[in-house]
Amino acid sequence: MIKYLTLMLCIANCSLNCLELDIYQAIFDAECENLTIPEEHDYRISTLNKYGYMFTKFDPTVDRFLKLIENNLKQTFFEVGGAYGNVAEKALEKGIEKYYLNDCEERHLKSFARKLYKEGKTHLFPALHLIPGRCPDEVSMPSNSFDAILVNKVLHFFSPQTIDAFVEWLNDLLKPGGKVFVLTISPFYKGHEELLKDYQKQKEEGARFPGYCSRYETSHSGEQYPSEARPASLLFMEIDTLKDLFVQHGFQIEEEFKLAIINSDNSEWRAGNDMVGIIAHKP
Repeated sequence: MIKYLTLMLCIANCSLNCLELDIYQAIFDAECENLTIPEEHDYRISTLNKYGYMFTKFDPTVDRFLKLIENNLKQTFFEVGGAYGNVAEKALEKGIEKYYLNDCEERHLKSFARKLYKEGKTHLFPALHLIPGRCPDEVSMPSNSFDAILVNKVLHFFSPQTIDAFVEWLNDLLKPGGKVFVLTISPFYKGHEELLKDYQKQKEEGARFPGYCSRYETSHSGEQYPSEARPASLLFMEIDTLKDLFVQHGFQIEEEFKLAIINSDNSEWRAGNDMVGIIAHKP
């Protein structure tokens, strides 16, 4: 009872922002709904909204993002689709002063807030902004707001019809010189060989995004994953397609990545063909 009274007093003293979840309200909701972060298996934690997994071991794009934060603690950073906040927590522990964490599933953000509270990390709250909603349609931010944005294992949930608006939105949010850090899945992702034939056919026919699979949820490749983590569709991209997409929206590519996925057989991120990524900046 004391815990709930303390939370309610904190809620009463917090000004609300229509764009943000109030952190103490999020904690209270998580307590009432008994929201907890699921257990990890093979470096993955399943999401609650059928959008795959949050990976617990950071890949090179995240490492670069966190290094930038470490060297620029007074700058403003944004993460799209950050799930249960493992990257955000690391950034906050480094001393970042303004970190905006987005996810389209509010329960992920609430679970993260509850975790920090239960672990006695409320001193991190002043720097943390919880932003629920699907980007870009449900998230309104001023132009030129951020020094860097992380889009880690999120881009593949867009479709050919929605991805351009999203990348243009990223460009608008960044300050001049601001950077975007991206990692997404490749059509050569291990275990998805059945999709390659259609991919190659679409590519030969000149499709701009030949790796779009509109029925991933019911495909043989999709069925290897639990239904609770399996998305309805996926957009696979080779590195050149990814780079071209961002260049078309005004970005300049600084660095590129081709990585093998981590799992029970491969415990470290290394060069491979499962995932592709870039670091790019807005001129």
